Amino acid sequence: MKRQSELSEGQWVKDQLEESNPEAVIFEDLDEALIGVGRQWARKPVAVYSVAKILSELERVYDCTETDAAEWFGHNIECLGMGDATPILLYEELV
Repeated sequence: MKRQSELSEGQWVKDQLEESNPEAVIFEDLDEALIGVGRQWARKPVAVYSVAKILSELERVYDCTETDAAEWFGHNIECLGMGDATPILLYEELV
């Protein structure tokens, strides 16, 4: 396995989750928004995504407006519930 410094942040996170929780949800086309691995007490690790980066990537990948990206995010990502495999969404602007 490559060292963390040799991989993109998103690829490193995916590699970590592949080993520790292969069932963790990983969003297609949003590797640039994948910022880490998180966990809660007594649960398996899950992906952590930056909401700001998700919105930016949606605009770029799907060539859409900020409003369209936010609407798509709300309907398809923000409301997602996949049990213990559900990613953590980090809202940096509220931190």
